[in-house]
Amino acid sequence: MVYNTVDNGWLTYECDPPTQGLLTCSFVQTSIRQQLKPADTQARLTRETADLAASLAKDYGTRPAGIFDSTKWQELCALGSQITDLANGRPGADTPPEAVRSMSRMSSRQREDMRLWAAALGRSCASRTLDGLKEAVALSLGQEERTCRIGTNPFKQTFKAQYSQGIFQSWIVADSTPSGDCGLINVSRMVPGENSWKWRYFARKVVTNPTGSQMLLKCSDLDQLEYEYDWKEQPVPLVCDYIKPGI
Repeated sequence: MVYNTVDNGWLTYECDPPTQGLLTCSFVQTSIRQQLKPADTQARLTRETADLAASLAKDYGTRPAGIFDSTKWQELCALGSQITDLANGRPGADTPPEAVRSMSRMSSRQREDMRLWAAALGRSCASRTLDGLKEAVALSLGQEERTCRIGTNPFKQTFKAQYSQGIFQSWIVADSTPSGDCGLINVSRMVPGENSWKWRYFARKVVTNPTGSQMLLKCSDLDQLEYEYDWKEQPVPLVCDYIKPGI
């Protein structure tokens, strides 16, 4: 196992004994990332609340002045009240049994997040303003900050030995043929250490056609940085109240 020293994640790998000067390895890449980075939160909040009245009016089929008298708004307020009762352990008589069971399976952190969201919505319902709803949007974005996406990606690579002045240096990816519209070349390499298990892996791809494009991305914008994976365990400094699968 080797650990990413730039991003949060690691590689587990297994290599077959070299055959005819080639080393074939099977990898499983695991990556962990925040669903929403704190630096992006304010921009999202501004964007999602800038025209909130107009957006709600459109969704509710009314004018901004008629939002609070619409059926959909009343249903939203009723939902917020129901969530508040559930989170406080006082479900109403008309609360669906599945909602009660679902709440009982939640952690204290989940229940508190739901209670705070519903309380913010309740303030909007009581004041007939959108201030509380905007606060609820901010709370939802804060929850996204505390949500971590964990993804895995299996792949295989075949390496050839690299020498310098007749001295073995590393194993480099054997296939140097450019691929795709951007002419990507994989120049990743495996570098042995002083012990048989103290290896390092360096992942990098080089763009040979920077003027091209791939899907909606310019080839010149593709990541060409080198990512070092070291055998020393790297800490993962993330606060993950919620875990979701991702890429």
